[in-house]
Amino acid sequence: MRILIVTGIFEPESGGPAVYAPNIAGKLAGAGHRVSVLTYSSKARFDSDARYQFTLTRVVRGNKFLNRVRMFFSVLSQSKNCDIVYMLDWFAAGFPAALASRIRGVPYVVRTGGDYLWEQKYLESGAPPIPLSDFYERGIYGRISYKPFFWIIRSVLNNAEKVILNSDRQSELYKRFYGLKRTVVIYNPVPRVETRGIKREFASKEFVYWGRFIVMKNLTVLVRAFAKARLPKDYTLLLIGDGPRKREIVELVKKLGLQSRARIERGMVFSKAMGRIKNCRAFILPSWTDISPNQVYEALAIGLPALVTKENYLSIRNQLPEMIDPNSIDDISAKLEMLSDDKRYKQFSDAFASIKFDHNWDDVAREHLAVFNSVLKSKK
Repeated sequence: MRILIVTGIFEPESGGPAVYAPNIAGKLAGAGHRVSVLTYSSKARFDSDARYQFTLTRVVRGNKFLNRVRMFFSVLSQSKNCDIVYMLDWFAAGFPAALASRIRGVPYVVRTGGDYLWEQKYLESGAPPIPLSDFYERGIYGRISYKPFFWIIRSVLNNAEKVILNSDRQSELYKRFYGLKRTVVIYNPVPRVETRGIKREFASKEFVYWGRFIVMKNLTVLVRAFAKARLPKDYTLLLIGDGPRKREIVELVKKLGLQSRARIERGMVFSKAMGRIKNCRAFILPSWTDISPNQVYEALAIGLPALVTKENYLSIRNQLPEMIDPNSIDDISAKLEMLSDDKRYKQFSDAFASIKFDHNWDDVAREHLAVFNSVLKSKK
């Protein structure tokens, strides 16, 4: 099978699709399929690109309109030799990819791992942050300023042969508000094989977040909660990643006088990131909503306890020992204090380590191939 994967971000950038794309592409290529990946990027090539067993093309970012034009023509060119186009984005990269695919007559499948309308258009506008479900339940998505984007996204999704989602809750939301009919849920994997060489040795006094620096991740509340928490002075906060809110986070760290206790590091490729964080005290994810964050499964794979927002749609949600209220600095600071108490920390980490969820990248690849084969079969 000839597969073209289109994504808005790719490693070494931080974010779910940046990790998902090389993993699913590598698994499909390893199974004997011809795989190409197209992505937006800060530059045309990284030294680490040579290690991939699939073809990787980076579309260098510039003007937003021209980005989409370049992506359109790249997909138009590469899709002519493909059986299927698989998009991990449904607007910035997905919209031009959908147009090009339809012109070529190549069927496309879309995976929705987040929500562009709520995440990029609503939250990044400076509007009061609210959970994803509230954005739809209150009808905010239907306001005139969002309607053009809603129509475009609905068109991209409804013209897809299949829409892959990673949570049952988002599937329900999208069926209701986008009118989707052809959906399938493929849960995110626990990358146990990929992390086999990474061994957790001890629990340090460093809390960590890694991922994108965007409003949705709610990092300002995390930094303020860390500053407020009554923690021993040797406890620190590590933030790994990049994004449009990085400068704001840097300034807040300075404003709160946390320069000696809060460290910010650039995003890094998966293996390096896992090695960097493996001995951290806990992974903290305070997002306004995080649908099915890869980082939680990655933390589970390496034995790193994760304290996750209660606004999550994870398949393991009911097994999480504690969750945090993204709207409450007091709640997050209290939970950080709880994790600094050795006895309570052991209870928390033991409970997190006992979570049962067996789903790996091989399972995910098989499920994708079943979807792709069903699409191609229906086209014969």
